[in-house]
Amino acid sequence: MEKSFFKLPLIGCLIYFLLSILLNIFSLYLHADELFLGSFTWNVFFDVPFSSLLRFFFEHYFIDSLLVFGLLTLLFHSAHVYVVNKVNITLLIIIMSIYCIVAYFITINTNVYLKIESPLFLIFFNIAFATIRYLLEALLLYYLIEFSKSYFVKSQNKFLLTEKNYSQIHYIVFSTFSCFILLKGYILESNAFTALFSGTLHNYLATIYLFAVLLGLIMSKRNFTIFSDKIGYGKLVKSISISSILILSVIFIVFSFIDNNPSKYYIDSFISVFNNINKLLLVILLISLICLTINKTTKYYFGKAVFRKSQN
Repeated sequence: MEKSFFKLPLIGCLIYFLLSILLNIFSLYLHADELFLGSFTWNVFFDVPFSSLLRFFFEHYFIDSLLVFGLLTLLFHSAHVYVVNKVNITLLIIIMSIYCIVAYFITINTNVYLKIESPLFLIFFNIAFATIRYLLEALLLYYLIEFSKSYFVKSQNKFLLTEKNYSQIHYIVFSTFSCFILLKGYILESNAFTALFSGTLHNYLATIYLFAVLLGLIMSKRNFTIFSDKIGYGKLVKSISISSILILSVIFIVFSFIDNNPSKYYIDSFISVFNNINKLLLVILLISLICLTINKTTKYYFGKAVFRKSQN
């Protein structure tokens, strides 16, 4: 029997991704007018720019799949389920099918659209309802795994954490949850500044932000140097929470700054970013702050020197 720490959660994540798309397509068929059903479906999926379609799948399916992957990784580790075989995959398909259906109803009942002019209050409400939604979905997945863990095929040998895989596991888990929170938080904040994000400005800022987050996570890999025989749940929660709050706070300040100075900081084309030294410095500062925040946080919680000091 093949045993792996991430393979079974990755399979579950892919199952969730595909089932979510199929479920939403089925929902479109149910809610579309029967007389215009064919043209409606064609317009939604084929008569739109490829970039818009790619962005739609990225924001609505890929980002949520990161959360599912991270949760499955921790839940399967707690249940000591690592074996990849037909029984476990079949059971995982059943679990993810139930999860997708219930999560769909949670989503449509927590999507609340408020007409509020203040971006600050709109962000607060968006984050509040998003937090409720994802907490309910996390609890749902937890109980599904908890009630069915006795049916999974488990390995007789316990999964051993070594100095090498311990660092890799923590880095992957940290990156997964950080990407989910940072990307989802960016989307919620950008949605609050609807007047600001028009034309090409949204694409430029989103690209710069995504690049900064990925660069920061790649650079932080060298900071995962400690070793223990248990998963550091507390360190993961603290490091992810602190870095995410700081970065999203900086993003809100940047959005507010640009929103209050639209004529000065509006970007008409990508070349203008490099022609204007003020915009270029703003981009460099934003990337530097995101990378610095992620690196300092991971080094503090997962750096070997700090870990040894805490042990003395």
